[in-house]
Amino acid sequence: MRDDRVSIDTSPWPHEQGLDERPVRLLPPLPTERELAQMGAGDYLLLKDTLTRKARYLEKAHKLAHLGHWEYVVAEGCMYWSDEIFEIFGLGSLKRPPSAAERAALHTPESWMRLNDALERVVRSGEAFQEDVELIRPDGERRWLTIMGETERDDEGRVAKVIGVAQDITERKAIEAALRASEARLQEAQSLCRVGDWELDRDSGRMSWSREVFSLFDRPEPLGVPDLNEAMCYYPPESLEHTRTAFWQAIDTAERVTLEQEVHLPSGQVRYHATLIVPVVDASNRVIKLIGTVQDITERKRLEVERGAHVERLAELSRRLVQIQEHERRKLAGDLHDRASPNLAALQLTLSTLAGALPAEILAEVEPLLDDAHALLADTTTGIREISTQLRPATLDYAGLVAALQDYADQFQRRSGITATVDTSHFDATLPADLQSILFRIVQEALTNCAKHASARTISITLASDMRELRLRIADDGVGFDPAQLGAPSAAAGLGLITMRERAEFAGGRFCIRSILGGGTEVRVTFDLPGEPV
Repeated sequence: MRDDRVSIDTSPWPHEQGLDERPVRLLPPLPTERELAQMGAGDYLLLKDTLTRKARYLEKAHKLAHLGHWEYVVAEGCMYWSDEIFEIFGLGSLKRPPSAAERAALHTPESWMRLNDALERVVRSGEAFQEDVELIRPDGERRWLTIMGETERDDEGRVAKVIGVAQDITERKAIEAALRASEARLQEAQSLCRVGDWELDRDSGRMSWSREVFSLFDRPEPLGVPDLNEAMCYYPPESLEHTRTAFWQAIDTAERVTLEQEVHLPSGQVRYHATLIVPVVDASNRVIKLIGTVQDITERKRLEVERGAHVERLAELSRRLVQIQEHERRKLAGDLHDRASPNLAALQLTLSTLAGALPAEILAEVEPLLDDAHALLADTTTGIREISTQLRPATLDYAGLVAALQDYADQFQRRSGITATVDTSHFDATLPADLQSILFRIVQEALTNCAKHASARTISITLASDMRELRLRIADDGVGFDPAQLGAPSAAAGLGLITMRERAEFAGGRFCIRSILGGGTEVRVTFDLPGEPV
């Protein structure tokens, strides 16, 4: 016979070779009975070496896998264990096989009952079994084993032996327990946050849902995950279109997409969901599946609606407050003009008449006093006119915003000595009276602020409009300030700027301020216009 039938390659592998360069060979199979009968002495020695090596490898494999083998001989009613079984059960020092009572004490009652029943069942039926049982070692340590067994039959077909293995799976059980606990915590967190996760396979169209997704869609879990067509029935037409667009966008761009959806539940209830879609690509950068989350945002939507209503109500109250303030300002300015100015004029006339009626020698004595009185009356009249203009310029009511801004800028320039220019060359919108008042007050506050704090030489006021928006810009060349300090107690100009911002934003506008220390200040206010300017 040929020697190479049972030969073994015992040449060492060079350490300098990489794993991908080292050859892999199979141990030769065990010979058949016919081949054994034909073996010579040399063949037996090689066979012995093969069996020894295989036994050694098997023993090492058992130790590495924490696995031992056992055998139950039916006719003897006796159980045989390998050495590794003794080690697994913590009986390495035991010099004899344990009795049935000792074996029973190594398991919890429930595990021992299942294991005993499985062994009796396999002897009766001949079918293989596998059981996970809990082990209590003599030192009190608890571990878990997987015990498997299958039968060997005699020549008459009766079960003669049950042979099997026992493997320590404590670490696997611990990992499984930790995984179950983690999944439970995740499920609890999803339930608390009303967030579920899902997965969609692009090619098959199959979806998987977490338990919370079933809850979010008010769908009983026994019904299973709906197919795509059924899932789309939860959305009204507009949300359905947004959903389809978002999913295709994620597939086409391989980028995550978020969207909000209106959902109609089977109960008729309307809910709102926020969905995150995350594409998963293969090695060729092709999207193979989509994963994501869905969150119930109905309460947030309700709060947003309420907030919007409150903001609208606040804006309406603010507009009403502005109207009341302007009405009171107009009334006070009118009263000053209609009552104080005539009286001062009459007093001026009375003093002139009195001066004409006095004898020359007396007039000469009191003339300096009369001159002071005339000057005081003139200054008071001018002051009342300026106060009336500050309260409510008549130009704003009778000539409009542009004329009022130009008139106020001229007065401001005469009063402060700061050059103030008004550019309305790109403004041709017709504005409601309330908005004109707000814009005028913002300009008025900005100029007052500049005169007090900016040390500016020039101020430019620009009012412009187009089909979409109205823009007001007020810029000076003053000392500027740090915008980060706006509103701080030490910021001298803070209150005026905050007032301007509030005026603009309460009326639905946008307020922006830019300032550089030593580089001046710029205020921008914009309002959306409802349509094309007239």
